[in-house]
Amino acid sequence: MYSFNFIVGYIIIISLIGMVMINSFRRFIITYRIFGKAKKRDFHKQPVPNSCGVVFLFLFILGLIILEPFIEKKDLTGLIAGGFIICVTGFWDDLKIMRAYKKLFYQLIAVVFIVIHNELAIENLHGFLGIELINPIIGLIFTTFIGVFMINAFNLIDGIDGLSGITSIISFAAFAIVFWLLDYKGYFGACFLMIGILSSYLPFNFSTKRKVFMGDSGSMFIGYILFVMTMLVVNTTNPVVDNLLFDHAVLPIMPLVIFIIPIIDSASIYLYRLSIGRSPFSPDKFHLHHLFLLYTNSHLVSTLAISASLIFVIVLFSIMVFQTTTVFFISSYFVLVFAMIIITNIIRVKSKEKLAKL
Repeated sequence: MYSFNFIVGYIIIISLIGMVMINSFRRFIITYRIFGKAKKRDFHKQPVPNSCGVVFLFLFILGLIILEPFIEKKDLTGLIAGGFIICVTGFWDDLKIMRAYKKLFYQLIAVVFIVIHNELAIENLHGFLGIELINPIIGLIFTTFIGVFMINAFNLIDGIDGLSGITSIISFAAFAIVFWLLDYKGYFGACFLMIGILSSYLPFNFSTKRKVFMGDSGSMFIGYILFVMTMLVVNTTNPVVDNLLFDHAVLPIMPLVIFIIPIIDSASIYLYRLSIGRSPFSPDKFHLHHLFLLYTNSHLVSTLAISASLIFVIVLFSIMVFQTTTVFFISSYFVLVFAMIIITNIIRVKSKEKLAKL
């Protein structure tokens, strides 16, 4: 599983199969005119196949065949069933634009199911923020909130070409390193499965003639998989952790660092909308990627700039976890997040008129 040849071969095979499937799906959507309704924040003028996440689900199930010996069958069943619910919900939203409360309802079903079925509820934070054991009911509610937040937060950053795809690849690569440290072979492989899937998607997403979007079916599915991986890290009791050079209490920060872009974007945009008297769930063009797009005037440059920022933060905190105290490490993360929320909202206020014209 940890063989370089296996990793490269696995990614290449999944990518090639994915490109064939995505192209076939694209042609099917165009032939039968199965396009979703246009949204106010869309940049494209012509209809574009916008529900490619359906292909992600099929590729994921196909790729899990190779990983089946390394993941318990019960966990596989929960992973696939929950992913199916999320993907179908996103697909229907791509086509019809569901009401927010309906989408939230199905998200809750999927998250509660995977949390209970795969036993992912947080029970012990090992001293993170001074918290040890957690009441089971509170743990279930808290874990469910995290799941719904992560799914929707990742959905929100899928607004410009390549951003969700490239940041996902970075995130899954980072999780792969974490799972390698924890010796979770199955989920280590699942990270490269997702990298292969996303690698097959990006050429189409950046293309002008064969463009597709992952849609809510794709972004919500990715957020769902990242949530499951986050809970695996937070809840790990693997003895390998005890041999590493950092405190168990920093484990919750690891996935938070990997997920920092959606966290900053969601938290800041919700606060901004509330500050101007709007619903936090109302769509607009004031997201983090819109701020970058305003000053770069390029989807590619904006995507690369945000992705480079994510890599920098992950590398920085990866070094800090071995070089600083637990208190300083955790404090630094929250200081950075709060600072970025304030800065992005200041920029939003100053650029309000320009952003509205995007």
